[in-house]
Amino acid sequence: MWWNVFLTEISLSVLCLGQIIKTQEGSLPRPSILAEPGLVIRQGHFVAFVCSNPSGYDIFRLEKKGHKVMDKENIGPSITEARFHLGPVNESTAGIYCCIYKKEPNWSLHSETLELKVTSEDVTKSPNPGSAETPVFTLQIYTVWNGTRMALAGVILFVLGIIIGEYWHKE
Repeated sequence: MWWNVFLTEISLSVLCLGQIIKTQEGSLPRPSILAEPGLVIRQGHFVAFVCSNPSGYDIFRLEKKGHKVMDKENIGPSITEARFHLGPVNESTAGIYCCIYKKEPNWSLHSETLELKVTSEDVTKSPNPGSAETPVFTLQIYTVWNGTRMALAGVILFVLGIIIGEYWHKE
C-alpha cells in the first residue's frame, strides 16, 4: 500500500519536471529594439522602431506602456526584423515603447524599453553635451555605420571590376 503512494508521488514529480523542462525549452529569447533616427524627435517628423530577433518570428508587436500599438506579420523565412513607422509624431506619440514577438506557439519576453521624446526644438542641438542619449551621439553612430557600409560597397565594386576585367582580357 505504501508503495502505491510512493509510485504516485514519483509519477507526479516526473510529470511536473517534464512540464518545467518543456516550458524552459519553449521560452524564446528577448528581442532587441532601437529607434531611428533616435529617441528625441522633433514634432511633425517621423520615427521608426526596429525590432529584431536573430532566429526569426511569425508576428512582431510594438507596444506602448503595455498596450498594443501595431503588429507586423513575417512575410519571409529569413526575415529577422520588423520596422514600425510612426509619424508625424506629436506629444501623444511620446512614451515608453517595447517589442514582443510570437514564434509558434509561444510569445517571447519583452524587449528592453525605450522612451521616445517629442520636442518642438531643433534636435541637432545637443541639450546635454557628452550624454549617450543625445541626438548628436546617435548621428555619430549612423555616420560610422554609413562609412563602414560605403567602404564595403567600394570593396565589392573593386572585386567586381577585377572579375569583369579578367573576363574581357580572356576574350
